[in-house]
Amino acid sequence: MKKILLLVFSLLGLGVINAQSLNEKGLYIDSDGELFNGTITQTQNNTKSEFIVKDGQIDGTANYYYASGKLMESGTFTKGLKDQRWIRYNENGSTSALAFYNMGKKTGTWLVYDDNGHKRFEMNYKDGEKTGLWTNWDESGAVASTKDYSQVN
Repeated sequence: MKKILLLVFSLLGLGVINAQSLNEKGLYIDSDGELFNGTITQTQNNTKSEFIVKDGQIDGTANYYYASGKLMESGTFTKGLKDQRWIRYNENGSTSALAFYNMGKKTGTWLVYDDNGHKRFEMNYKDGEKTGLWTNWDESGAVASTKDYSQVN
């Protein structure tokens, strides 16, 4: 269970990793101080990242890798904001989480799987807010808990 919660928080929190080429506005610049365009590859805390930068902002595909070199997470940024589908994988290459963003806001149905590929969490977002029915399954596949956010003000 701790692994799954750590995975959820990692997925929610894994964002832009700072590099020395950021200016005071948080934009990537080249050695001449001009806004950078191209691909950046960097390693921090044993996580390698590769992402596309346009006009100083991450804009395009971003991939994060385990120390082993296996793909950990892949998704898209648009103008520096997480956008569209993000997929996280475990070290064995199986999908461990699926999330969606719309210009930095959580949206749609998010899913988290255990190492055996069984669905453990299903969460729903709309415009960055929790909505609908959230479900948690236990190790045996039985519903462990639900919460309905459609009635929450």
